[in-house]
Amino acid sequence: MKDLTLKVAEGKLNIRVAAWIEHEDQILVSAFPDGTISLVGGRLKFSETTIEGIQREVFEETGEDFHSPVLFAIVENFFCDVVSQEQFHEFLYIYKGQIQPKLSYLEGGESQIISWMEKTKIADLKPDVLQKIALLSHQENIIHFVNLESR
Repeated sequence: MKDLTLKVAEGKLNIRVAAWIEHEDQILVSAFPDGTISLVGGRLKFSETTIEGIQREVFEETGEDFHSPVLFAIVENFFCDVVSQEQFHEFLYIYKGQIQPKLSYLEGGESQIISWMEKTKIADLKPDVLQKIALLSHQENIIHFVNLESR
């Protein structure tokens, strides 16, 4: 199945999912070779629900089942790729849930490293709006954010 990325004249439209997984004042993150740190997750596949997508992504990146996923935030993300200068309009569905925590995870060698990050370093996460979400991570209602890095 293809990723849900659609190229249009103005740029690209992405539909993505991410996991908010906490354990002992830490959060599970993906670190990429360019230095970007974000939540574990990725692009949705065509015909896949967001719950199916986040369960697949967490399993692919950690080898663990994602238990009790609950949608808690939606981010409309507008940004420009720094390398290609291409504009993106992205819908990001963030789910809270649990995995069986391990001391460390490794994924894809060159593509990303999955690890636990102290929640005190939450300012390092991208997109920047995740810092606001961190403050509301214990809220029970679905949170909606618009992140305007470019538009």
